[in-house]
This record gives sequence, structure tokens and C-alpha cells, in this order.
Amino acid sequence: MKSSTAVDHRSWLALATVHARWVLRTTWRNGEQLLLVIGMPVIALLALTRTDLLSSTTAPLAVVSAMIVLGSGFTSPAISIAFERRYGSYAFLGTTPMPRSAIIAGTIASIGISALVASVVIGALSPVVGTGIDAAAFARFLVATALGLLAVVPWAFVVAGTARAEAVLVIANALFVVAIVFAGVLIPATSLPYGAVLPYLPPGAVVLVAAESASGQAISSVLALLTWAAAGSLLASRTFRWR
Repeated sequence: MKSSTAVDHRSWLALATVHARWVLRTTWRNGEQLLLVIGMPVIALLALTRTDLLSSTTAPLAVVSAMIVLGSGFTSPAISIAFERRYGSYAFLGTTPMPRSAIIAGTIASIGISALVASVVIGALSPVVGTGIDAAAFARFLVATALGLLAVVPWAFVVAGTARAEAVLVIANALFVVAIVFAGVLIPATSLPYGAVLPYLPPGAVVLVAAESASGQAISSVLALLTWAAAGSLLASRTFRWR
């Protein structure tokens, strides 16, 4: 006879999976979200490697990694979570057998899957675009993207769980644009007057980790990302409101 603990574990996993599928369907059926999660990183990669539309001395994959992190890990989930709160979806789920931990796990899993799909698309395009992209660069890209997601996803819950949906829409989109332009992504940190602090902020840290695998500054950026992840998780656990 199987233990009730194993049955409960399977039930929790099934509920988390159901929620992850629901969030993914919602995200991928929304054209704006799809453009943010997949379209913009692909456009940026092609523009940086095959055209003169974007001028940047930052490694193309480093730019794309930061865009995937910010789009898939912060802006898209922050907006989705905020509007789900506004529409009362979480209040409705509270009347079902689905525990809150399964809701959070399903949401985080959907974010990871979206980022993974974006990364696979970028990897498939790598042989086409060619310039500056090899196996080692792609490995750094994957590591930087994973660490970046750890750092920013909790902050999506912080913003979405404390502000009104309309405010989150403005804040999340504005932060995406500002981070891409002024946080060491398109414009290298060394070219900005405040560049010394950017390796310790998530966008600049992701770029450094993706571009430099073993430098002292890259290691400092890894530690910075882990610190942002820990601080964001603690703050989200204390401030997130379900309705």
C-alpha cells in the first residue's frame, strides 16, 4: 500500500503542472507577451549580427540574454500576475483544492519554460547569424540567463503583488526599456558615467556573466545576482498580496 505522503506529493505536482500549463497558454496566446518573450530577443539578435540597425559593442548573446531575463522573468510575469490579481483569478483559485505553493510553483515553472523556449530559438538561430557565437559563448548565455531569472523573478512578484495593475503595466514596461538602454545592455557599462555600479544590478550583471566566463568582475556579478535573488525572495514572501 502506497503512503499518503506520496499521493499528496503527486497531487501537489499535478496541480502545479495544471497551473503552469494555464499560465503558459495565457502567455502564448497574447501577442504582446509573445513579442516580449520571443520576438524582441530574436529581433535584437538579428539586428545586432546581420544589420546596422542597432549599434552596440556588447556581445550579441549578452544583449539577448539580458532581454530574455527582463522580458520573460520580469516584465511579462509582473504584468500577468498583476492583472490576474485584479480580475480575481487568485481569489477564485483560493476556493479550489489548489494550494498557494502550487500556484507559485506553476507560475515560476511557466516563466522558466518560456525563457527556455526563447533560448532554444536563439540557439537554433546561432548557426545562421554566426558572428561571435560559438559553443562556449552559448554556454555562458545559458548560465547568465538562468542566474538572471533567479535574480529578477522574485521582483516581478514584489511589483505585481503590491501595486495596482495599471501601475505595474507602466512600471514593468518602463523598467524594461530603461534597463535595455541605460543599464549596461545595449550601451556598455564602461561607456556610461555611472558604469561602475552596473555590474551589480541585474541587467548589467547578466551581460557580464554572458560575456566573460571567469573574470573577477564576472564572479562578482554572479554573487550580485544571487544576492538580488535572495533579497527579492525575502521581500516577495513578506509583501505579496493575493487580491
